[in-house]
This record gives sequence, structure tokens and C-alpha cells, in this order.
Amino acid sequence: MHNNEVDIHYYATEIRKLAAVHQAGKPLGEVKAKVDLLIQSMKETLGSDKTWQAEKWEELLSELNVYLTNKVDPRWMTVISHAKFRIKSRRQTAVYARKHFRS
Repeated sequence: MHNNEVDIHYYATEIRKLAAVHQAGKPLGEVKAKVDLLIQSMKETLGSDKTWQAEKWEELLSELNVYLTNKVDPRWMTVISHAKFRIKSRRQTAVYARKHFRS
């Protein structure tokens, strides 16, 4: 168990809230900036263990996939897709670092 346990459900819920805010009319640029800040705060919480980071990013992606269906509002989809893109980037960075920068 890691000292830096992360509540994946919290981050997924916050991203969903931001998607709802955009759906309700808040400009996309503002919402994307808040999504990016939220993902950055999760990164800082995860610590430096790249294997742990990759696992947690994957868990968050899985949780967000539940909220993407063909019936969702396009504005909702835009925010969730942006979050998934950023999370995938973080996951790939962690995987790359784990493979190439082992101590």
C-alpha cells in the first residue's frame, strides 16, 4: 500500500462535474483549464513511483469510459474526451519513464 492513496472516484466525479458545467454553458477554454489543473493535482498526489502512476491513470481512464456513450451531449463528450486525452498522455509518460529510466 502506498502512502499516497488516491481516490480515483473523486477525480472522476470532479471531471464529470466540469463536463456538466460546460454543458450548462461555461466556455470550453475555462473548463479545459480546470480539467488540466485537476489532472495536475492528481499527478502531484501520486508521487514519483511510475508503475503506481500508470496503474492509477489507467483506473481513472476506466472510470471515465463508463460515462461515454452515444447518447451523451456533445459538450459533455468534448470535456470527457479532453480529460481522457490528458490522462492518456500522463499514463504514457509514466510507462515510458518506467521503461527507460530505471534506477
